[in-house]
Amino acid sequence: MENRMYNSYIRDSNSLRRNIMDDRKLRVLLTTLHLGSFSRAAQELNCTQSAVTQMMNALENEFGCKVLVRNHSGVKLTAAGKELFPFMVEAEASLSRLMDQARNVAEGKAIPIRIGTFSSISNTWLPHVLQAYQKKHPDITFDIRVGTDAITDWLIRGEIDLALGDADRCRVFRWHPLMDDPYYAVMPQTFAKENQQAITQEEFAAYPFIMAPMNALKKHLAVLPKRQIEVNCDDDSTLISMVVQGLGVTAMPKLSLKNIPKNVKVLKLIPPTKRVLGIALPNSPSKTAVDFSNFLHQCYPYKT
Repeated sequence: MENRMYNSYIRDSNSLRRNIMDDRKLRVLLTTLHLGSFSRAAQELNCTQSAVTQMMNALENEFGCKVLVRNHSGVKLTAAGKELFPFMVEAEASLSRLMDQARNVAEGKAIPIRIGTFSSISNTWLPHVLQAYQKKHPDITFDIRVGTDAITDWLIRGEIDLALGDADRCRVFRWHPLMDDPYYAVMPQTFAKENQQAITQEEFAAYPFIMAPMNALKKHLAVLPKRQIEVNCDDDSTLISMVVQGLGVTAMPKLSLKNIPKNVKVLKLIPPTKRVLGIALPNSPSKTAVDFSNFLHQCYPYKT
């Protein structure tokens, strides 16, 4: 029995060793695709072009298919390579993460929980949550990335351990809702009536509307605005500045309504609409990510 267990351990160790060696091959492949040629990849990686060619040949032999087209114009993916590319990116990121974690453990360093989130979350309730969690787990540190649409790609590529975002972007992962974040109408004070507290979506849609594609508002408004000014950004302060200048109105979730200027009016929307915020975990989350996720559930029990 012990011999079988030992042999199994040896096989697993050898497999892990081979995978770690493949990490370099995958990194060389991704570098080659990024730069477009073996010669530029060799220069970037400080090795010979022959070494790059040999590693790519070896990798294709392991895959059992050709993944690269090589011609005078450079290097690109074959049809098979395009199918495998997302998995190669994920595998390289996972192996790189493994080596980073092993290095941290060996050096006695704390392994940070990498969180991707929206600016509206990082600027409001997240700092309080992190502070509360660190009181219970003083050895835990955090690495925070702020973005909008990018958090989905970060999670796929293994660049973050969990995402804090909305259902529109994160539901495809292991999704756990935390809270509702209602939208409000945001408009120049001169557009609103005195003592006005609410506005119907139909009335609101008649104004020139400052729309940021990244905020996914079109999925939440029952009545779409007739005139739209599209701004390709995820910076709430930019939208507020445009409202201040009288260019139009916009809608923002409650968490984004910080430091609103006096000449800007915030009204309730009728009918109300909201985004649902929560946690997204990858298919194979780390223990620290699961523990932090459970802590958030305790802090923000979601009621449907």
